[in-house]
Amino acid sequence: MMKKRIGEIFHPGIIGVQPGDETQKAIGLMREHNVSCVLVLEGERPVGIFTERDLVRCVAEHRAGFRDRPICEVMTRGVLGCRADSRLYETFHLLAAHGIRHLAVQDEDGRAVGMVTQSDLIRHLGYDYFVKVKTVSQIMQKNVVTILPEASVLEASRLMAARSLSFLVAASQFSPEGVVTERDVTRLVAEGRDLAEVKVREVMSSPVVALRHDAPAFEAAELMRKRGIRRLVVLDEFGAAVGVATQTDLVRGLESKYIETLKRIIVDQGEELDRAVRELTAKTLYLDSILTSSVDMGIVATDAEGRVAFCNCGAERCLGCTAAQMQGRSLEDIHAGEGVTPERLAAAMQAVRQGQTHSFSFERPGPEGPLAVSARLAAIRSRDALAGYVLLLMDVTEQRRAEETIRRMAYHDLLTDLPNRALFTERLALELAHSQRRGKPLALMVLDLDRFKEVNDTLGHAAGDEVLRQVADRLRGSLRESDTVARMGGDEFALVIPEVAGAEDALSVARKVLAGFDAPLAVDGRDLPVRMSVGVALYPEHGADMDGLLRQADAAMYRAKDQGKEQGCSCCLLTECG
Repeated sequence: MMKKRIGEIFHPGIIGVQPGDETQKAIGLMREHNVSCVLVLEGERPVGIFTERDLVRCVAEHRAGFRDRPICEVMTRGVLGCRADSRLYETFHLLAAHGIRHLAVQDEDGRAVGMVTQSDLIRHLGYDYFVKVKTVSQIMQKNVVTILPEASVLEASRLMAARSLSFLVAASQFSPEGVVTERDVTRLVAEGRDLAEVKVREVMSSPVVALRHDAPAFEAAELMRKRGIRRLVVLDEFGAAVGVATQTDLVRGLESKYIETLKRIIVDQGEELDRAVRELTAKTLYLDSILTSSVDMGIVATDAEGRVAFCNCGAERCLGCTAAQMQGRSLEDIHAGEGVTPERLAAAMQAVRQGQTHSFSFERPGPEGPLAVSARLAAIRSRDALAGYVLLLMDVTEQRRAEETIRRMAYHDLLTDLPNRALFTERLALELAHSQRRGKPLALMVLDLDRFKEVNDTLGHAAGDEVLRQVADRLRGSLRESDTVARMGGDEFALVIPEVAGAEDALSVARKVLAGFDAPLAVDGRDLPVRMSVGVALYPEHGADMDGLLRQADAAMYRAKDQGKEQGCSCCLLTECG
């Protein structure tokens, strides 16, 4: 259907006026031929267009004083056009991109030979396929602009012009009674009526053509086609108006919502993938347009041999190479470049050919740091034959960063960025298992700042926080990479020192840690000396499990605190304190 050409569906012949003709002539032609626009021509070449939207704007601005003015003064200048040999999808994208309803069909010399409208495309685009996957609520405009039935058509025209609307819902007490449109305004102006004297109730279409919000969108398109209208009102389950749906909304739905739906189908519904991509042959320009438009997802499509035929800009960003560089490359090359072994790929390709999918992830350097990519490979089938493959790539860098931030917040102290009690417990359990397996002792140290409460009471909590941050930095600087330092809460810290030679080695490390605090801390322009007590326990000598070892280290720390009341910093090994 999308391969059809405009020459098969457009309206031949032109309804047009010359730039110097009075606007009244254009209005009369629109009324006589029941059309929504006329072209403004110099010779046979279009230089402008006058639509029902332009007419409503003129009514709002000039009331009736514009009808004898030259059409060139009130028309929309410039006309978007297409050739008779243009394909439907090209015209479809042109209308959607510019938000318009009319295109002039021109020959190779730029002469106008006909018109094609939004309604023509809706009838021929195969909407029944494209919009079955969405409901009216997904394409409708949620704001319902209403006017009282007793208001004048002039008021309605001004409201339509101000909001750039093609129609208004006439309603009283939130109940829709009818619809007044640009076409109604055109008819009244052509008849020479004074719009200030005509009530909306007199001209509105009633009853309202409506559809429920949960109805399939293709029903909206079909209802518009059967009634010969371009819009309808959307109702909720209680009959209240909750939105409006127009042909323009259908076109926009085909332009944007379809791409969104296609991605969801491909990612989440493997069974729907075959049905969706079967309609898009591997080498149509329409698929190429989707690939180009889906900038937030990388899409690579290949032929049946696995050679790249399509590559969008999202894939360029995820893979770090241009579409030209990707063209003709094999899936094997792409996977190998991201660290997937040939054996794993062979098994994956076999699974994909049998209807399954192959997922993998990788990282590569990016302009702002490592780029994390999640990838999924699936087969494209045409009837019973394999037509190719589609590789979907999603940049999950921000997601990974968010996960890392959450994980870090869960396992690290926010003030000092040291491991918190939860992460310390995991690491201690791990190191205990290693010590048991290797038969080598492990030292656990518990540290406590002496008289820290005085800092908070005299200098304030901000100064106390700064003391804790600097203590954490000095502890980090005095240990090996294989050691662990954690903040257990308050002014208490803990160290895990694996593979110590014995008691003397553990005490040597503790003294080194304390020596790191010989110099005072600089806090708020003053020097603060640090007094610290350290309790040391050895595995397996002082405890065979985590809880027992922690209790013994705590006991040693309190004994060290008692011993250090007169001498400042002190450390105590459990067996030496007993």
